[in-house]
Amino acid sequence: MIDYGLLFSMIVGLGLPAFVMNWWPLSSHKDSVGFTDVALGPAFAGLAVGRLVALAIDDPSSIGSISDMLIIRSGVEFWPGVGAACALLVVGAKRAGFGSLTRVADITALSVVSYAGYEAACLFRDGCFGPESSVGLVPPGLGARMLPIGLFMAAGAAVAAVGLRRLSRNGASDAVVVLAGVASVAAVRAAGSVWLPHVGGGLTRQHLTSIGVLAAAVTGLVVIGQLARQANGSVVQSV
Repeated sequence: MIDYGLLFSMIVGLGLPAFVMNWWPLSSHKDSVGFTDVALGPAFAGLAVGRLVALAIDDPSSIGSISDMLIIRSGVEFWPGVGAACALLVVGAKRAGFGSLTRVADITALSVVSYAGYEAACLFRDGCFGPESSVGLVPPGLGARMLPIGLFMAAGAAVAAVGLRRLSRNGASDAVVVLAGVASVAAVRAAGSVWLPHVGGGLTRQHLTSIGVLAAAVTGLVVIGQLARQANGSVVQSV
């Protein structure tokens, strides 16, 4: 059975950045290359790795069962998938003679646009869940009106994408752009997870992972900033 909600979400996630790319062209690829040409392979690699990691954590006995592995809705580890996608981009960049992070940084802002599109497409999946509210949407099958947290996450990601694009155009290093992109998405996911319904009273694994990734990305940005200041100070002293 085809999951049309998930299928449409994937179409939005790939189609929206492909449209935005008309104004945000990639600099490390030929002009004729579209977003789907660049992102489709890494996206599927990330999806496969994320699914395998989820199965390894939740149900290792399912690894090897094609039917279980293909049920994407039952769980995908987001950040291992992102790591796998970035690794494939790095390999492609090295083969093309670019720096290891050049293509990752080049596609970072558009990737965050893609994430924003996916979150907004909660309207076409099972509905946009959140805390009960007098203002909001009623997810299919429920009688309670809920604040659509997915739409707020999409808006936050969209704002972050604009900031990342400006950061890149202002000459920020590849490492800074990539870490800022990771921190932005991790912050959106960590904040959204507070309000999304889940089983139990504690933090979910996805929530904890996003907090950890956010902390690591921010630490990386701080270290890069400190190194840059030390380098500038050395230059001033030598002059």
